[in-house]
Amino acid sequence: MKQINSTRKSEKITGAFFIAASSTAILAVLLYNPVLQPSDVLTAAAHASTRVSLGALFDLLLAISNIGTGIMLYPKLKRYSESWGLGYALFRLLEVVFILIGVVSMLSIVSLGSASENLSGNELISMQAGAGILKTIYAWCFILGPHFMLGVNTFIYSSIFFLSGLVPRRLSTFGILGAVLIFMGAVLEIVGIIPHFSSEIMVLALPIALYEMVLAGWLIARGFKQEETSPIDSFSSQMPHYQH
Repeated sequence: MKQINSTRKSEKITGAFFIAASSTAILAVLLYNPVLQPSDVLTAAAHASTRVSLGALFDLLLAISNIGTGIMLYPKLKRYSESWGLGYALFRLLEVVFILIGVVSMLSIVSLGSASENLSGNELISMQAGAGILKTIYAWCFILGPHFMLGVNTFIYSSIFFLSGLVPRRLSTFGILGAVLIFMGAVLEIVGIIPHFSSEIMVLALPIALYEMVLAGWLIARGFKQEETSPIDSFSSQMPHYQH
C-alpha cells in the first residue's frame, strides 16, 4: 500500500510539473511581447521593465519545471530503455540551458533599457545595437530550446510511452505528432522559412502544448498504466538468432 501511495504521489507531481511548464512558457512569451515587437527595444524595455522581468521569472519557473519533469520521468523511462532514457534527460537539460541563456538576455535588455534613459548620441546608438543583439540571442535560444530540443525530448518519451503502453496509445501518438510538428517548426525557423515568433510557429506549437496539459491531467487523475511490454532494449534479445 505504501509503495502504491508513493507511486501515485510521484505521478501527480510529474503531472503538476507538466502543467507548470506549459503555463509558465506561455506566460513568459506574453510578458516579453513588448520587447519582442519590431520596435525600439530599449524604449520598450524601459517602459515595460517590470513586465519583462516578470516574464524572466516565469521562464526561470519553466526551467525548474522542466528539470522537475526530467527528474521524475527518467527513472520510469530508463526501465524500458537506458539509452533512450538518458537521451531524454540530456535533451531536456539542453532545453533548460537555452531557456536560461534567454533569461539572461532578457534581463540584460531590461538593464540596458534603464541605463539608456539619460543617454543620447553615439552612446545610445551603441546601446541600441547591444539590445538588438541580445534580442536576437533570445530569439535563437527560444527556437533551439522550447522548440528544437523540446521536439526531440518529447518524441523520445512519447515513443517510450507508445511502445510500453504506460499511457493510452492515442495519447502517446498525439504526443509524437506534436513533437514532430514543433521540431519541423524549429527547422523551418532555422532555415528562415518561418520568421521568429510568427503565427505559423504558434499553430505548430499548439498540439504539443495541448498534449502536455492532457498528459498532466491523465497522470494526476489516473497515473501510468500497468506495463504491457518488455523493456525496449531487450526487444532485440528476444529475436531469434541464427548461426551461419
